[in-house]
Amino acid sequence: MEKLTDEYPYNKKHTRHQANRLAEIEGYLSGFWRRPALVLGSARAVIYHTVKHFGLKRQDHILVPDFLCQSILNILNTTSFPVKYPDERTRAVLVFHQWGYPQKMDEVMGEAKRRGFIVVEDCAHAFDSKYKGRLVGTFGDAAVFSFAKMFPTYLGGVLLSENEELMRHVSKERQLRNNFSNRLFNFFAFKIAKRSFEKGKSRFWLDLIYLKSIHYLNVGKKALEFLPSDITAFTRGLSARRANYLYLRGAIRREYLIPDWEDDIEANPILMPVFLPSEKLPAASQTLLKAGILAEVLHFDVNRNVFAANYRKCLAIPCHQEIEKEQLSLIAETINRI
Repeated sequence: MEKLTDEYPYNKKHTRHQANRLAEIEGYLSGFWRRPALVLGSARAVIYHTVKHFGLKRQDHILVPDFLCQSILNILNTTSFPVKYPDERTRAVLVFHQWGYPQKMDEVMGEAKRRGFIVVEDCAHAFDSKYKGRLVGTFGDAAVFSFAKMFPTYLGGVLLSENEELMRHVSKERQLRNNFSNRLFNFFAFKIAKRSFEKGKSRFWLDLIYLKSIHYLNVGKKALEFLPSDITAFTRGLSARRANYLYLRGAIRREYLIPDWEDDIEANPILMPVFLPSEKLPAASQTLLKAGILAEVLHFDVNRNVFAANYRKCLAIPCHQEIEKEQLSLIAETINRI
């Protein structure tokens, strides 16, 4: 947003790659994860068509975590019924790697297998985070990533899966829907998303296009131009974010960063949870906001397990690749002082 640093990497003028080709982008993504990848118009469209493909109906339950954003719940409600606790009607689980911190996938996959659940990994914030050395998104039946959360693309999502039937189904749907109405939708969706991410405006319209995006699978030409052009550009962006994250991890007092020192993960997050005393969280948030940095008081699952969650209040600080070193230093100094 203008004059405000938040969790999204939209603080600078962004490079366009007019020569981008969808097949080439999907090629380097598939190589990165060593799994077939499809680029679609939005992560929400990926979730909808994935859940629908596995045969869930409106009366079928899907387990979701607390504090999931409303737009995802709206999408799930069109093809299943989200619940917070598993029961006899639950058929699937949405495993959310919150802010880029991997869930404890040994425990999660063991419980999901015991219950016979379909596992959809929500990796919107976790492009190259790892659990016990393995990239998230490679554990479940399918995984969804959001380009707009990791890179300044405004739109775009990725489906990752080794399920050949799923990939053929979504690829066919994308091809069938590649028509004038899809291109028209993408034209307006891009303008609305750009205005929302850069200026913090048109939020109502952004939520509306997110909801309608399930009918428009193709990524628009404008959004395609803002995707990383090759594997080098892709990994360079990931490395820059990782460097900012590691700076904050080393500069902030260790006792405030509960998940960051656990041996089973290698995170590259969009936000870092900082566990100050609860009575000091509002003051820290307001102090940073006055300095032009949006750090909200939110909840983080310190257990990192959708089946046995334990949410605690924290300060969610941004750590994406476009934050300047001076801002990183200010964030750390403010938190340590408060």
